[in-house]
Amino acid sequence: MLNPFRSELTKALTLRSVQLTLLAAFIVPPALAFFSGLAFDPSHPASSSFPVESHGFEIAGFGQPIIILLAALITGTEYLNAQMRTTLTATPSRGRVFSAKLIVIALLSAITALISTTAAVLLKHAALGDHGLSLGQFTTDMAWNLLGVIINYTLINLIAASLTLLTRTYIATLVILVPMVLGLTISLVGAIPALRFLPDLAGLQLLTRYPGIGLLDPISGALVMIAWALLLGSAAWWFFRARDVGAS
Repeated sequence: MLNPFRSELTKALTLRSVQLTLLAAFIVPPALAFFSGLAFDPSHPASSSFPVESHGFEIAGFGQPIIILLAALITGTEYLNAQMRTTLTATPSRGRVFSAKLIVIALLSAITALISTTAAVLLKHAALGDHGLSLGQFTTDMAWNLLGVIINYTLINLIAASLTLLTRTYIATLVILVPMVLGLTISLVGAIPALRFLPDLAGLQLLTRYPGIGLLDPISGALVMIAWALLLGSAAWWFFRARDVGAS
């Protein structure tokens, strides 16, 4: 299992598109958080109702499209120019290839969430000055919020990877998931409450709190996301084990 993992990790980290996506994931959310902190207006009525511990975490949603692109590229680029055939020739055990891909994606997602969100929170509070928190004032709830972001990024990426393996193209994954995380479903959930069970909305409160719009609480949302990941992962494995040789 170690060799397939090493092989998949090497392939992922040497792809120029993946390198650029990781770079964007490490830079864009922290930069947005920093400039958001500089633009913070304490006299605005909405400012007083926003919990100071949540500053920085509200930017995590902007990292989701980037993290979805990361999973789609890692799994989808192998279907270009019959590279998947080469992979399965080198490692005939499809179970090992499938597992190694998902482990690599989960690992990169968790690391990206940890670094990017930590940087975003630190920069946001630094930019807030007297209206933010110092390092010594950071709370246990903020640590739990960080864990929630890690769980959300990891699960949404496993879902994205499974969709890509099912459709054999990263385009379909981007077309389906990116509009959802950019606000399509949250704009409709008031009219269609059942949308809160979709994978993007189910775990939204793992990123930060969205009170008053009827979303699932973080633990229930995480369980629903896990169910989506298991469902789509099982379907992806069902098709991957039988049909991918010769795909181009």
